[in-house]
Formats: sequence, structure tokens, C-alpha cells
Amino acid sequence: MIYSKSYIIGFCLLFFSNWISAQTEKVFQYEEYIEIVQSHHPIVFQAFLKTQKGEAYITKARGGFDPKLYGNANQKYYDDKQYYSHLNAGLKVPTWFGLEFSGGYSNNDGNFLNPEINTPDLGLWNLGVSVNLGNGLFIDQRRAELKQADIYFSSSEMEQKLMVNQLVYDASVAYFDWQKAYYKVKTYSTAKAAALYRLENVVNSIRLGDLPQIDSLKAKIQLQDRELNLEQAQMELTVKKLNLETFLWQEGFLPLEMDSTMRPSELITIDNSTPTPLNFDQLVENHPDFVMAQNNIAISKIDFRLKKEQLKPDLSIKYNALTSHADPQNYNVENYNWGASLSYPIFTRKERGNMKIAQFELQERESKLQDKRAVINYKIQAAYEMMVSTKDQVGIAEEVKSNYELLLQAEESLFNIGESSLFLVNTRDLSRIDASIKWIEIYNAFRISQAMYDYQIMKFTP
Repeated sequence: MIYSKSYIIGFCLLFFSNWISAQTEKVFQYEEYIEIVQSHHPIVFQAFLKTQKGEAYITKARGGFDPKLYGNANQKYYDDKQYYSHLNAGLKVPTWFGLEFSGGYSNNDGNFLNPEINTPDLGLWNLGVSVNLGNGLFIDQRRAELKQADIYFSSSEMEQKLMVNQLVYDASVAYFDWQKAYYKVKTYSTAKAAALYRLENVVNSIRLGDLPQIDSLKAKIQLQDRELNLEQAQMELTVKKLNLETFLWQEGFLPLEMDSTMRPSELITIDNSTPTPLNFDQLVENHPDFVMAQNNIAISKIDFRLKKEQLKPDLSIKYNALTSHADPQNYNVENYNWGASLSYPIFTRKERGNMKIAQFELQERESKLQDKRAVINYKIQAAYEMMVSTKDQVGIAEEVKSNYELLLQAEESLFNIGESSLFLVNTRDLSRIDASIKWIEIYNAFRISQAMYDYQIMKFTP
């Protein structure tokens, strides 16, 4: 086969221009991309709010044990008479152990005052304690809410981890799809350049009488087919790039656009060694979904215990030491008041119903836990096996691609000395392109399987 000098020069210029273009591109590394996503994406900010909300629940629950100041004043004057004057103020301090301490001051006066609330001229001080000996002795609503708030906070941390890992997985898929589309464009661009080179070469050979006229039509069809593939690949690249940009933000509020000179990292050769499987049982135990399921059981247990506590009678005892002097040295132990109250519903239908409901909810969540364990274990192992399998496929596909390239080179050499046909060259070229695209797709599947495995084992931390 005889090549025209002008065409060889033109092909060299085309190759040189592509080389210059490649030199001006900037590689957007995967690690750099993921760091941007984890630092600035709005979902990261939303995930952070999960733990903030959990802390707010704890603060709210602790508020049930806050000391409380109280005070009131009431007076009545009519017909130039002071009917009564009531002044009460004090402090109540609830505790984790069910005791409530209180202290206060009261000063009551008036012409029509109830004798039982009479106080000395200087008023009356009191210091006392109250306790529930029945319902509320071991657990009450305040203690239950604080325990549950601590568990909610743990679950909020797990939710945060789930959200971040889901984000990283989705972002990884977007990057690897962009990478796949980019290298498909490069493959078809190279194929188009080769088809154009072959067409010009065939036309020159026809002019010299070395090839029949029909070969130019065959070469032109091949060029058009490569152009069509390239157009479709470029459209796919545009779509994948736009999808990638949805993960690029500045401080979670300003969306970013990727520089047009950016390109993905190279399709690197993969190490053929089999990745070491981790401890799957430990991964399941630490998985956020499993931990959250355990937390839900713990919350149900607290709720069941609280409902069971309410079957006990309401029995409370209160004791107040009284003195008209602020100085404790003047206190007389014979000055006090005390009281007790008791109440109990006869049939306890409401309480027994609430306890049964809480018991059923607890049993339902416990029955789901083992299924949750099995599902998580399956997903982790399936992701691992998929990663190992696709990793092996990448090596095979890469070898197949290299072999097809050797076949094409051999066929072109035979064609150049007149011992092959354009049909066979085109067939070898088409097989080489298909093998290259297959390798790119399998490489993409492997990287996505890696991302899925990282997601299943919750590799990324907020």
C-alpha cells in the first residue's frame, strides 16, 4: 500500500494537535473530587444537623430535671378592709433518683384568712422532700425521656454516617460514569481518526489503480459509523459531566461548574491480588442500620418498662420542715407538715392496654433484628464478591483488548502488502473498538463495585 506524502503529514499534524490538547487538560483526581463533596455538599450539612438535633433532644430531656423557681402573690381589699394577702415563693429541685427537694417562703395575712394558712409575722420558711413509692419509684416519664434521648442521639450519629456514605457512593458513581464516558469518547475519536486515515489511504490507492472503487465506499461507511458512535459518546459525556457537577458545591450553598479543561484520572492497571475480606460479623454489628435497629429495641424496652411501672398505684409522701427563722440554729424538729396521697384505678384497663401495646411493639422490633442482620450480611458479602469478580474481569478484558490490537496491527500489515482485504481490516478494527469499549465498561463496573463495597462497610466517616 502506497501512502500520499501530504496525507501522512496531515495525519501527523492531527496527532500533534490532539497531543497538545491533552497537555492542556487538567486531571480531576477522584480523591480530590470526593474531598470536595465531603466538605461542601448540602447533604453533609444536613447530616450534621442530624447530630445537632440529637443533642437538642438530650438538652430537652435534661430540662425535666432543671430546678424550678416559683412564686405568687394574691391580695384582696374591699370596703377599707384587707381580706387577705398571700405571698409564696420557693424552689423545687427534681433528681434522677425520683426524689424532689423543695424549699420556700410564705407570708399570709388578712382579716378573713383561712386559719390553716396563718403564718407568723415574719413569715414561714419550709424545706422538704417528696417521693413516689409506687408508680414512678424506679422510672418515670422524665427519666424515660432522658434515657431515650441518649439513644436517639446515638441513632442520629448513625443516620449521619448513612447519609454521608450514601452521598459518597452516589458521587463516586457519577465520577466513574463520567470517566467511562470520557474514555469512550477518546476511543471513538481514535477510531474516527484511524478510519479517516484509512479512507484517505484507500482513495490514494484507488487513484494509483491498486484497489477497486468499491473499497472507497466501504471505507467511507466505516468512517461514518465511527462518526456516529463518536457523536453518541460525546452526548453521553455531556450528560455525565452535568450529573457530576450536581455534586460540586461551595460551602453547601453555591453550586459549582467544572472547568472545561478538566478530565478524569487515567484507567490505571489494577492489582490482580484478591482483596482480603474483612470480619463480616463485626461489620454487621457496627453497621448503622443494625445499630439503629438495636437502638429502637432499647427505646421500646424503656417504653415497655415505663408502661409496666404505671400498673403500680400512685403513692407519694411529702415532708416539710417549718421554721419562722431563716437561721437553721433556731429550727425546732416539732415544726413540720407532711402528707401522703394514694390513687389506683380499679380495673387498670388503660394501663394494661398501654403495656400490651408497648410489649407487642418490642416483640415486633426484636423479631425484625435477626432479619436485619441477615440482610446486611448478605449485602456486604454480595458487594465483596461482586468487587472480586469484576476485578478479575478487568484483567481479562484488558488482555482481550491488547490481543485485538495485535490482530489489527497484523491485519493492517497484511493489507499493506496486498495479502488482506479492507473488509478484514475493518472487521479487526471493529472488534478492537468493541473490546476497548468492553474493557472501559468492565473497569467502570469494577470501580462502582468498589464504591458499593465501601458503602456497605460504611468506610467513610462524617
